[in-house]
Amino acid sequence: MAELQLHIPTDNPENPPLPLAKRPKSLEGIRLGILDNGKEFSADVLEAISEAMKRDYGVAKIVPWRKGFPSKAAPFIAEMAETCDAVVNGVGHCGSSSPWSARDGVALENAGVPSVTLISTAFCPLGHVVAQGISFPALPIVVLPHPIGDHDPDMVAKKGRDAVAECVRLLTTPSEAVFAEYMDKKYPLPPFAELKF
Repeated sequence: MAELQLHIPTDNPENPPLPLAKRPKSLEGIRLGILDNGKEFSADVLEAISEAMKRDYGVAKIVPWRKGFPSKAAPFIAEMAETCDAVVNGVGHCGSSSPWSARDGVALENAGVPSVTLISTAFCPLGHVVAQGISFPALPIVVLPHPIGDHDPDMVAKKGRDAVAECVRLLTTPSEAVFAEYMDKKYPLPPFAELKF
């Protein structure tokens, strides 16, 4: 019987996990960055979140950013850190947009900007292992149902509206508590990704 070897691309276990950025106590009066990764349907989800954040949580200003292409790092993290008090980032819902959205979330946290990264259920394990691989196992990922796309635009927007409360919770809970919660977070592999013998 052939031997199967698996490589898990995680960081050296001796490297301590990096901390989360300090969270505000509320979103009242803040400048909320919206980082659209450019993946189809992401703009619809993020627009629904933006509207709810301004209407229901007192966000003073929405600061939109768009990568234009989902399979690369955001080149403007430093500028975002200067103009945003917190960021909603995403939506990862394929094998290339999800890891790069996770990397963007890590870059924002490392720049001192509290963030949440939106990834669909099918690709959360991938986003999580990428964050682990760069010493950031506690990246706050908000899980959205997969697939993100739908023939009805309101159903796509609903996925954003349904995620708002969780985004708010993770952006306003003390960073130590979010860190503790997400260090132990498990994302089950979708059925199509499980190894079968």
